[in-house]
Amino acid sequence: MPQAVAYGLAVIFAVLGLILLLWRLGPNWWIGVRIPWTYADREIWDKSWVLCGVLLLVTAGAVLFSVMAFVVALVLLVLINLVLPIYLYRRKYGTMSFWKDVGWSAYRPAVRCSHCGHIQKLADETHLQGAVCEACGLICRSRS
Repeated sequence: MPQAVAYGLAVIFAVLGLILLLWRLGPNWWIGVRIPWTYADREIWDKSWVLCGVLLLVTAGAVLFSVMAFVVALVLLVLINLVLPIYLYRRKYGTMSFWKDVGWSAYRPAVRCSHCGHIQKLADETHLQGAVCEACGLICRSRS
């Protein structure tokens, strides 16, 4: 890879990484890990936002090292930022289910009842602690 291209890519990835680390923006249409599970929970959005920033800085350094290191860092950037938010959501709510309200980013969490397995819709992540199951009437408990 020509050095000018490598430096250009390093600058682009470094600027994007610094934007993600220094500017804490909520769920939006333009930048961040924009998958339904991150839109449904602000805490998961914030964790994936910081992780993506760090991995973008690692990718910026890898492009200066070699092409192979850049490819490996780019693949890890994509895979980790797709898999980790889904894992964190599953661990917190006990399910990978969510529900969508009206709007482009109006995803809401759902929790699985640990007693009967019923999936309960939540208005937002703050209602997780006191969520009462519609099927059995007991308090749904998360796995975390």
